[in-house]
Amino acid sequence: MAEWYVPLTLALVLFVFEIPTQTFYLAALGIALLLVSLIDLFFAPGGLGAIGWFALFAVLLLPVAEYTRRALRNRASSDATNIDGGQRVVVVSVSPHSLEVRYRDTLWLAELTEPTAVEPGRELRIVSRVGNRLQVAPFSPAPH
Repeated sequence: MAEWYVPLTLALVLFVFEIPTQTFYLAALGIALLLVSLIDLFFAPGGLGAIGWFALFAVLLLPVAEYTRRALRNRASSDATNIDGGQRVVVVSVSPHSLEVRYRDTLWLAELTEPTAVEPGRELRIVSRVGNRLQVAPFSPAPH
């Protein structure tokens, strides 16, 4: 009888250790071990056959884990930087190439996204943030 429960137990241990790390690498290896345990249960290759299957699944699943980790990290990063969109800022000073605006009691450098005459004291809205520079535009006129 094949020892199918050994890779299953190792897979469960890897799944538990994946929870605090959230890297998806341990989950990929856990899935590989889970697949090996299913192969051992139904086909009983045993020995080096199980190791070969594990190596094959690991080689296939680790790039998927890397892609998933990067995709989720990039999405979370872009979601976090877009929380300022639509907020009001007040122009503090105007120079030929940039503005200085007050937002959340802090001075920020800003750029206009559309050509508009601005003067200190005018309120603008945040369109986006690129690094530490805000992209701002005037509020659109209210529809009548």
